[in-house]
Amino acid sequence: MGSDDPQEDAADAGSPALPATERGRRMRARLLDAARTVFERDGFLDARVTDISATAGVAHGSFYTYFGSKTEVFRALVAGTMDDLYSSLGDAGAPPAEDADRHGAVGRIDRANRRFVAMYLQNTALMALFEQVTTFDPEVRAVRQAARERMVGRVRHSIEQLQADGLVAADLDAAYSAHALVAMVNGLVHYWLVLGGDFEQERLVATMTRLWVQALGLPPTGT
Repeated sequence: MGSDDPQEDAADAGSPALPATERGRRMRARLLDAARTVFERDGFLDARVTDISATAGVAHGSFYTYFGSKTEVFRALVAGTMDDLYSSLGDAGAPPAEDADRHGAVGRIDRANRRFVAMYLQNTALMALFEQVTTFDPEVRAVRQAARERMVGRVRHSIEQLQADGLVAADLDAAYSAHALVAMVNGLVHYWLVLGGDFEQERLVATMTRLWVQALGLPPTGT
C-alpha cells in the first residue's frame, strides 16, 4: 500500500533501535502521543508522517530517527495500549495469601472487569481503528494476537492458582476457560463501545463478573 510520504514505502526496511538516552525516550514518547492524536483524528489511511511530526513539534526528518514509517509508529502505539488493556484482566484470579478465599476471588474478578472497562473507555477510538488495521496489516494482527495470548496466559495462571488453593474444580480446563472468559469480556466491551451496543455500564460489568465467577464455580457477588 502506497503512502503520501515519500519515505513511507521504505517502511520497516531497517527499523530504528530504541533510544538509549532519557532525552531520546522522551522524544519517542512525544511522537507516540502525537501519532495517537493524528490517527484518532484522521484515521490510519489518511494520517501522514508530516502531520505527526508537526503535532509533536519536531522536524519531519526527526520522526525517522525513532520510527521507520507511519505503520511502525502505529504498531508501537497499539502494542503498548494492548499490553496496558489486557494486563488489567491478567490478575483477575491470583489471590494474595491473605485474600485466598472465594469471596476475595469474586472481588478481584469484579475489580479486574472494572479496570478493563475503564481502560477501554479511555482507548475506544484507538481500539476501533486497531480493529480496522488488523484486516490488512499482518504485523498489527500479530500484535493483537500476541497481546491476547499474554492475557490468556495470565488468566490461565490465575485459574490454576485458584485450583491449587481448592477454590476452583481441579477438572476444569484452565486453558480453554481462560480463552472463553477473555473472549467474553473483550467481545462484550468491544460490541458496546465500538459497535454501539445498547448497554448500561454498571449492569454490564456486574453481568460479566457474575458469568465469570459462575463459570469458575465461585459464588455470585453478594452471597
